[in-house]
Amino acid sequence: MPTNFPSEDQRRRCGRFAEDSDEGQLAGSFLLDQTARRRAMAAKGARNRIGWAVQLGTVRYLGTFLDNPEQVPAVVVDYVAEQLGLDPAEFVGYGTRETRWDHQEQIREGYGYTKFEFDQWFALARWMYQRAWIGSERPTLLFDLATKRLVDKKVVLPGVTVLERLVSGSRERAEKRLWATLAAAPTEEQAAGLQGLVIVPVGKRLSELDRLRRSPRDITARGVGKALERYEALNAFGGTVWDLSAIPPGRLQALVRFARAARAQAVSDLAGDRRLATLVAFAVVMPQIAADEAIEVFDLVMGDLIRSSSTKMTKQRLRTLKDLDAAGILLRQAWIAVCGTAADPRATSGRCSTPWTSARSTPPRRRSSSSRRSPTTAPSRCWPPATTPSPGSCPTCSRRSSSPPARPASRCWTRSRS
Repeated sequence: MPTNFPSEDQRRRCGRFAEDSDEGQLAGSFLLDQTARRRAMAAKGARNRIGWAVQLGTVRYLGTFLDNPEQVPAVVVDYVAEQLGLDPAEFVGYGTRETRWDHQEQIREGYGYTKFEFDQWFALARWMYQRAWIGSERPTLLFDLATKRLVDKKVVLPGVTVLERLVSGSRERAEKRLWATLAAAPTEEQAAGLQGLVIVPVGKRLSELDRLRRSPRDITARGVGKALERYEALNAFGGTVWDLSAIPPGRLQALVRFARAARAQAVSDLAGDRRLATLVAFAVVMPQIAADEAIEVFDLVMGDLIRSSSTKMTKQRLRTLKDLDAAGILLRQAWIAVCGTAADPRATSGRCSTPWTSARSTPPRRRSSSSRRSPTTAPSRCWPPATTPSPGSCPTCSRRSSSPPARPASRCWTRSRS
């Protein structure tokens, strides 16, 4: 693993003044309280007094001491000298005097700062290893977090290369542990099946890994079957029975993202346990993803079917509206007839009991030319007469009345007996 990961900006800012400090930064780190001014004024000479105060603010601001304290911005010297009531020009030459080392020791003892020694190195290495094992943070981010932790703990920052090697070593140990744990999960037969995923079969252009990691695109009933077959093929590797509870889920997801994005040849070129560990993570996580995608395809297909069925039902409804209107009119006529019979039974005793049935069952006949010309033919309510009406019967149903009609103006015409 390469160790020169810090960017140029990180190298320039670590333990150095990258730019002039603003008023807020000056007040936060270089403002001297009564105790600090008293200790600074205890030094001999104006040069040492300004230098002592400048080094105190430097370790507060940067987390470390400068080899040459004179490499601070001029605005810092002016700000400190103004608080001490001294001339900033007196600070010239302080970086070449040996008293600066004594002042650093006094500041460490007086304000609780410690050197970066073995105890501090071990504590930081353990903390960085835990973060590298739990998450998949970038080395540049881990470098900044380590710097901030040392500043908060009042530990004087070491050199850039020390932190660089510490970050790289912690990440490398965590990754080796992860790969070894994953590679030991499957059996030899399962491991051989996983290793075959990156091999392109004879006569084909894609490997099995390329086929299984491709999401379904066919939103049809056939596509649902293909999605289920893909899920069964991934589940057949046995990843659901492996005990990987000791591995953080974030590390598995990072390996799966690499396995889904990289080419099969790139996965095949991985050395050691890393290739098998990547394939094991793929076999563990991908069945869940394949099941979700199969359900999504099924949901889309069913949605299309429901929408098409709704459209067909609407069209069929529109086609049957005419028949429904005719049936409604016929039902209305029947209801009127029933209500009229119930209201006045005597008035309807001589009528045809079911005129609407006859009208529904018998289609209307066209009148002949002779009947249309005859002005003497009386119109009948029930048309046409089925047979020649007999005395005292209805012209339509030929039903004989048992008694003469109560009213001569009956709706069903009857001939009076002679």
